[in-house]
Amino acid sequence: MPLKANSTDGAITRTRIEAWAAAKEKATVVAAADEATTQSAATLLAGGPVIYTMTPTAGRALTTPTGAQLGAAVTDEVVGTSFEFTVVNLAAATHAITLTAGASGVTLVGDAVVEAATSSSFVGVFTAADTVSIYKK
Repeated sequence: MPLKANSTDGAITRTRIEAWAAAKEKATVVAAADEATTQSAATLLAGGPVIYTMTPTAGRALTTPTGAQLGAAVTDEVVGTSFEFTVVNLAAATHAITLTAGASGVTLVGDAVVEAATSSSFVGVFTAADTVSIYKK
């Protein structure tokens, strides 16, 4: 969520800055079930880092919301807005988690596989109101 003025006189208020900072400091941990899972737009855009954990017993897909779903969940300026999330694969030795793009409006840039016993962080960037590019960090 970018910091932008939200009052009629264009001032950025102390309250607005405090709310933005509090959201950035809050981490959300999601324990995903051992199955193909679709991420929630509301969770991904909650304001702070999001951590998905899973212990897969087979290769699993973790699917992003669509670009339109992500765009609808943004309450401020969209283009250039970014969000971060981490996928933690708790499997001991086998079974990767593969991040997959939602039906439309999401482009995955680079490797989207999270191997067993590792984690990967991703950053999503809005390139249009309903279009997101997600990069592996």
